[in-house]
Amino acid sequence: MKPLFLLRLVLDFVAAGLLMAALAYYWLDNATHEIIGTAMFLLLIAHNIFNRRWYGTITKGRREARGIATKIINLSLLTTMLALLVTSVVISQMVFSFLPLTSSFTARQIHTFAAYLSLVIAAVHLGLHWSMIMGLVNSRLGVTTESKVRTFVLRGLATLIAAFGVHSLFAVNVGSKLFMQTTIEFWDFQTSTAAFFVHHAAIIGLCVFVSHYGLRLLQTPRQRSEYSGDRR
Repeated sequence: MKPLFLLRLVLDFVAAGLLMAALAYYWLDNATHEIIGTAMFLLLIAHNIFNRRWYGTITKGRREARGIATKIINLSLLTTMLALLVTSVVISQMVFSFLPLTSSFTARQIHTFAAYLSLVIAAVHLGLHWSMIMGLVNSRLGVTTESKVRTFVLRGLATLIAAFGVHSLFAVNVGSKLFMQTTIEFWDFQTSTAAFFVHHAAIIGLCVFVSHYGLRLLQTPRQRSEYSGDRR
């Protein structure tokens, strides 16, 4: 594994972690929330610089399931992140407070909507590349042979995480965020801070599970072999 590629991968996971941390707005003070968000966007800018050549391939390449799905998800994630960035600037009370912009309740609603939609799409994006990631992990761990037992255990664990992720969708009330519904329910960080992050991690796991195995169902046996590197 090339050091630069490993660095890119680490930065991507750090950006995802910052996004999840930023969702805990009522656990953080506003200043910390904005600083985390700004750091996340700087990492996303770096991500796009590292992957700038991809934009030249949008109208090229084979029209197969993985390629089409990847392009749709990537462009959707870019659009959602831009919406998140714009609303961040509009509602900022510290980092961008010097700009002559007026915040509004609608802008905050769109910001929350874009944040949760970004989390979901980013997780789907991760799922589309899960075979590659697991292949790299196996390579680093020196795993070179297939194991039916290991495959069974890993798939079983993935299924359990996905099932808990479904429960977490309701526990966190993601639906109200994605439909921009006004609610008076807020997470109680004084009694269950860890649970907040566990639920969001499970939601990420659910989206990775659905996109990874959903894509495998759409692929031919040959395509599965080409993109399989996770021994699953």
